Amino acid sequence: MSDRTPAPSAVEPVEDLLRRVPFFRDLDRIEAARLVGALEKAYFTAGTLIFSEGAEADSLFLLEAGKVQVSVAAEGGERSVAVLEAPGYFGELGLLLARRTGSVRALTDVETWTLPRHRFNQVVRERGAVGVAVAASLARLIEDRSREHAGGTAVARAPAAPAAAPEAAWPRPWRIAAAAAPVLLPLALWLVPPPAGLTTRGWHVGLIVLGAALGWLLQPVPDFVIGLAMTTAWGLTGLVPITLAFAGFASPTWVLAFGAIGLAAAMARSGLLFRFALLLLRTLPATHTGQLFALLIGGVLTTPLVPAVNARISSASGLAREVAQALGYGERSRASAGLAFAGFIGNSTFSSVFLTGLATNFFLLGLLPAAERARADWLSWLADAAPVGLLVFVGALAALLFFFRPERASTIAPEALRRQRRVLGALSKHEIVTIVAVAVFLAGMLLEPVLRIDPAWLATTALVIVLAGGVLDSATFRSGIQWGFLILFGLLVGSGAVFRTVGIDRWIARELAPLVYLAGQPAVLVAVLGALIAACRLVLPRVPANFLLILALLPVAPQLRLSPWLVGFIVLTVGNTWLFPGLSDFYIVMRENTRGEMFTDRDGLRVGVLVTMLVLMAITAAVPYWRAIGLITR
Repeated sequence: MSDRTPAPSAVEPVEDLLRRVPFFRDLDRIEAARLVGALEKAYFTAGTLIFSEGAEADSLFLLEAGKVQVSVAAEGGERSVAVLEAPGYFGELGLLLARRTGSVRALTDVETWTLPRHRFNQVVRERGAVGVAVAASLARLIEDRSREHAGGTAVARAPAAPAAAPEAAWPRPWRIAAAAAPVLLPLALWLVPPPAGLTTRGWHVGLIVLGAALGWLLQPVPDFVIGLAMTTAWGLTGLVPITLAFAGFASPTWVLAFGAIGLAAAMARSGLLFRFALLLLRTLPATHTGQLFALLIGGVLTTPLVPAVNARISSASGLAREVAQALGYGERSRASAGLAFAGFIGNSTFSSVFLTGLATNFFLLGLLPAAERARADWLSWLADAAPVGLLVFVGALAALLFFFRPERASTIAPEALRRQRRVLGALSKHEIVTIVAVAVFLAGMLLEPVLRIDPAWLATTALVIVLAGGVLDSATFRSGIQWGFLILFGLLVGSGAVFRTVGIDRWIARELAPLVYLAGQPAVLVAVLGALIAACRLVLPRVPANFLLILALLPVAPQLRLSPWLVGFIVLTVGNTWLFPGLSDFYIVMRENTRGEMFTDRDGLRVGVLVTMLVLMAITAAVPYWRAIGLITR
């Protein structure tokens, strides 16, 4: 506790109160704005016991007006140890310990802001420097208390961990089996003759891919490690030369993904993504319906700007939580779940509708035949995908409003959002630099048919702008970019050339020949393809499933009388849904960021089934449109 006042500041008054706490002094404006959004106003009349010694500790108090007395239990009764007058703070041990270390009583009428412990824990998880500052502050506080409270009654107190405990790992035998199975399966089938129409070399390459698929299912190690092991196995067995196996990293597709993901990191780091989301929340009505729509449409509008879905979801989850708290919704209530899933669906389900909405879209772009590749610019991609996006948006909005109706009506005080905007202040230099980079990238993508510049050069230009402008420093460049995904992306981009070299693509096309009989019934064919992809997603994680399905199904597209782009789009659109929450990395990110406080896995399962059904119905309903524009031949 402290009533020491720092030098006068011109910042937002609530932010000034927050920065008086030693371990919050160095927060950047984005982190400060997020915490300000989590503060809750509380009033106490003179004589009120705000909290008592030994009571459960769950929050920090920022003293905005009034005077309080701090006391501890002693042999002769309570002993006063401090009188604090606004501005100041107290109860900071409530963020660190399980029980209160003293009692606090209001001496006058008091106005405070409270910061819940779970929001503090989130900051500690996301910013390690805050944890170090907390440890130092706690050490100093304990030393001061040991001197101030001489003669006080000692009370045993258990520390409360700032971060949630990690989930229990699988038992060791299961981990060993999960690691061994992807190796043993190819070895067991290695000497088996290849299927008809497939060479021995192609068969062995395919067996290693099958082992990798099993690894992606069991996940004994991260998915990019499995991809690297797959490529290494090709090389060690002499099946694929190293120049072919790693050719994906030299492809324009990989460079485009690298630049776009770097640009997404800059948007998150600069605060531009957070500012844009706040703008939408302020623009639409401060009711449950208005804010649900804001989160949903905000995700759709952000998607083409930030091709990193997890970054979008991380931002949306924080905003959804703050909106739910501002509306006064309880944990895991229907209303809070509806807000969370509005942000989630808006930022994930429409990723394949925009060319720049998902890095995997660039993988599909790189595999298209030259004629289709020339046609698939940003606007043409959106025009071809628009019916599905529109149908899913309308269906998702109606479903969220119907299934997640709030238990009670509530509105947000506009002042809460205004406070956050004042803390953010005017556009910073880094935000301006990022806006320029995004404008260069998107303008280049839109004008690609005229400029004739490879999108990869546009992505690297945007990345150079944010790096030269200091938006991404060396530490953020290392930690803010999804290097694991980029490694897997490069390996799987290269695997397309491997498949073509050993004839796996032609063999798959022959094996899928029965689907050709459905070519005369395109609606049935599209529905069957969608169901097949959804079934594959029941056993494979999103990223490897999308890559492998695109590699497998694109070669058969001409026989099915479907455009290769359309086949790839169906794979990505259905593949980004989920029927089992644990197989969606997007869902896991949302659940972890909200700490399971806004919805249950049962809610997640229900929404996953709902979104999957909406997507399957939307792609089937779009068949007449695709036939009219020539993506389905008659």
